[in-house]
Amino acid sequence: MINTQKTPVHMLCGEYDLPARRLTRPWTADAIKGATITIMEELGHFPMSENPKAFRPYFADALTRMPG
Repeated sequence: MINTQKTPVHMLCGEYDLPARRLTRPWTADAIKGATITIMEELGHFPMSENPKAFRPYFADALTRMPG
């Protein structure tokens, strides 16, 4: 089990991410108590390679959710 108080989990899933299909995303996030999820619009499975400029704001937001 993941303790999200100790190890935060924020999922970033591309809107066009075929390996992380729409139906499985909520199940995965819900299975990890305290996890959060963001669907990145118009991005796929490798957003940092596909479109780094569009990925950056999502990544920056995820970093703000991490303690430190």
